[in-house]
Amino acid sequence: MAEVTVRDARHDDCEAIGEVWAAAVPYLVRSADRVAFDLGADASLGRRHWVGVVEGRIVGTAVARPVAEDEVFLGVEVHPDYGSRGVGLALLRTAVPAFPGVTNMAAVCRDDPISLGFAVRNGFLPEGEHQVCRVDPASVADAGPPPEGLRAVPLTDLDLELLLDTHNSAAGDDPSGLSRVYTLRQLHADWWDSPDNAAGLSWALVADDPVAPGGSVVASFTSMQVDRGRRRAWSGMTATRPPYRGRGLATWVKRRTLSSLAEAGVTEAWTANDATNAPMVAVNRALGYSSAAKSISVRRRLHH
Repeated sequence: MAEVTVRDARHDDCEAIGEVWAAAVPYLVRSADRVAFDLGADASLGRRHWVGVVEGRIVGTAVARPVAEDEVFLGVEVHPDYGSRGVGLALLRTAVPAFPGVTNMAAVCRDDPISLGFAVRNGFLPEGEHQVCRVDPASVADAGPPPEGLRAVPLTDLDLELLLDTHNSAAGDDPSGLSRVYTLRQLHADWWDSPDNAAGLSWALVADDPVAPGGSVVASFTSMQVDRGRRRAWSGMTATRPPYRGRGLATWVKRRTLSSLAEAGVTEAWTANDATNAPMVAVNRALGYSSAAKSISVRRRLHH
């Protein structure tokens, strides 16, 4: 068996990393331009990227980022043509000691026997299940006029401080634990400035609020990442401020956004939700999303 070499990712690796990403988890939206952007943002986020190389070819990649004082989130992906050749293990053995002060490592893996078996053999225990669903945006009915008292705007027209405030007000309610509270700097580095962020196709509902800074708040929004070449979209975040919940606002912004995606030529819109997140599961079911895959949250206790 050919030797696996692991090294830090470089900017000239972007196309190869993008190919691994697309082959390993094809429903996600992660372009080669996104790779370049992420590598440039690594230092500000305390994040690390590595590649696994076999016979001169990049066939695997790993990324790890601190998400709490004692926790790192890890992603390890291997091109399907190079499975069961030690690539994933080599990447994992490089990532774990890179964060010596951390006691927990979290990850998400596919639910197929090979992926889940790799996780369990290496000390990761399943914690939760995510439903991965898709819909053709053209099959979703128009949203109609905005709910009374609210204004509909694309995310490009929002004050980012207001968007951040609503994002953070809902992040802790995500039962998967994958939604993080951001600073404005982190919002730019981890989401907003990404070349895959389709802010112009993503919609929000804004409410007047004389008490709020600027006199308004983002009542609800949804964000999408888009790969126009593959005509595919991935749902990044949908959030509704607690006082505005129970009024169907998340359904409205998602429906309006799906209409924008259809107009832009997108033919597949994908999303994932924690299986216990009943409100969002119900929203997506009402919009016509159908289950297409599952993923599993896993966690490993580290003993350095």
